[in-house]
Amino acid sequence: MYESYFGLIERPFSIAPDPQYLYMSARHKEAMAHLSYGLSQGGCFIVLTGEVGTGKTTLCRNLMTDLPDNVDLALILNANINETELLQTICDELKISYSIDNSQKQLLDLINQYLLSTFADNRHTVLIIDEAQLLSRDVLEQVRLLTNLETTKHKLLQIILIGQPELSDMLTRNDLRQLAQRVTARYHLGELKRSEIEEYVNFRLGVAGCKQPLFSNQALGKLHQLTDGIPRKINVLADHALLSAYAQKLRLVDSNNIKESAKEVFFSSKPKAVERKSIKKWWWLLGLGLILLNIAFWWYFVAGNKADDESANIQTDPAAFSETVTDSAPELLPPPSVEQVEVVDSIEESTELLNYPQAEIAPVTEGEEVVSEPVYEVEPLPEQLTAQELEGTGSVIVSQEYLDVEEAELAALQSAVESPAPVLVPEINRALIERTEFGRILETSADLTGRVTAFRGLVQLWGVELPNQIFNSLCDELQTKGLQCIFFADWQQLLRFNRPAVLVLSHNNQRHRVIVEVLDGNAAEVRVGDNIYRISADELRSRWQGNDAVLVWRPSEAGSTFFQQGDSDVSMPIIRSYLNRTLTPAQLPLLESVNSALFDAALSQKVVSLQRGFDLLADGKVGNETYLLMHELVRPDSTPVLKRRHP
Repeated sequence: MYESYFGLIERPFSIAPDPQYLYMSARHKEAMAHLSYGLSQGGCFIVLTGEVGTGKTTLCRNLMTDLPDNVDLALILNANINETELLQTICDELKISYSIDNSQKQLLDLINQYLLSTFADNRHTVLIIDEAQLLSRDVLEQVRLLTNLETTKHKLLQIILIGQPELSDMLTRNDLRQLAQRVTARYHLGELKRSEIEEYVNFRLGVAGCKQPLFSNQALGKLHQLTDGIPRKINVLADHALLSAYAQKLRLVDSNNIKESAKEVFFSSKPKAVERKSIKKWWWLLGLGLILLNIAFWWYFVAGNKADDESANIQTDPAAFSETVTDSAPELLPPPSVEQVEVVDSIEESTELLNYPQAEIAPVTEGEEVVSEPVYEVEPLPEQLTAQELEGTGSVIVSQEYLDVEEAELAALQSAVESPAPVLVPEINRALIERTEFGRILETSADLTGRVTAFRGLVQLWGVELPNQIFNSLCDELQTKGLQCIFFADWQQLLRFNRPAVLVLSHNNQRHRVIVEVLDGNAAEVRVGDNIYRISADELRSRWQGNDAVLVWRPSEAGSTFFQQGDSDVSMPIIRSYLNRTLTPAQLPLLESVNSALFDAALSQKVVSLQRGFDLLADGKVGNETYLLMHELVRPDSTPVLKRRHP
């Protein structure tokens, strides 16, 4: 109804488990890593739990789309079944022929025969059971018995149990300990944090074709408060809020739309979870009040009387009074001599004496992280003191206004890219950042810093053009063109990956996606639309603040599979040969044997040498960072990088 009004191609907050709308928060990424790890290790059970509406099913659907082609999948959505129905459903999913009169043993034999035949064809089978907290104890025992289908070295069936927190409680029961001991990976999916709400909402709006934010900051805060960060509740409430804004002909959803929609969605202005929080808050306040009341009574009746008694003793006993004054008087120090007085002959020294720290400027070697002292504000003078009173205090007043420190910092920040050596700028406050020239550019470039626009510019560096109409997710679209995405949120990772990337920058509480194309020392080249701007790395890092970022790369014939010592794979000779092609420009000794299918100690040592030569994490494993480095060294002319690296 409201799609055309807001410029959307479809409803962005549908509760259907569409993987295209899956927002990968930090917890979702961890959950996906646990699922992938469990599948790669060939374990029996993988358990994923989470509250209702946190995105477990959507995450499962996303996992299903990423399974290799040699994996057969059986998905059970209705877990309210008995043992026989469980086996029949598995047969239906795997297309195993059976008779309705077959016993449980006969069905189990058919499944075992199927698994053995597919294993001989180098295929694997995965069983996913959603809403697994509904499984009875007998059905869970039957599920455990399915894992007994195995060869001498491999399990024939891997099982993923997805359910609400009650599933974890079930697995702690003593009669299910055999099943619990076979769980090789487990993860509990939590709710979204307040800081993730804006990204979540704008991500779904972007997938639906929206080019600008539709929710105010106050609306986002109220949205998190009323939903506790549960994605399904967010979807329902945000959908109704958009409908409310459309009915009122508003272009931006405000907090009032959220509150009014919550009354319809939750039948109350607050859901029960928020009401419970309010009740807990009042209990805490009541308890704190009682504690303060007890302290007041104690002071009045005990400490106060004791103080009065001591005061009376002092007044009536001159000797006691004299002794008390002597004991409590501070020790008087003699005035300092001339030799002890240091002459302050510079503003820097005087400000240091006044506890006003200045940035220490020193040369910095390449790769060294810049750590600057924070700038403290001078404590304002009490308003009640007049000029005459100040004149008699003997205090020395240094005004930050006259020192003009902010202007000096701003000038140093904006001139840092022109300096021959990195300029150390004190810790940059937000007000200072908003005043830079690049900040003014971002203010007028909102139409050029959208997600799709920035992504198009990034892939153009790899010679790829995205179609006008994109129906898949951006990363899925790139896979058809031989590119892959890597998401990250760490400055050091950006330096180690050494690839142009889309960063989400902040300006006046607005998000802007830009492309960083060059990062060398303290100079950065950033693309906004068709224009490239040269700014300092300090400003870029401060504006980014660890928000989500993405880069793309084109895997070589070596692929992108993670390998470590002890792994064995038919593609290992390709990895060995590609590593030797990397070691040559790196001026490192070559690997002697390239035909082995084993990731042995010799291969691990060569990888460590390569990683150490280029300041990577020297773990001897071949992962994203090592693949990117190898590709960069083997194909330097066709690989966009932030900075040319040398051993």
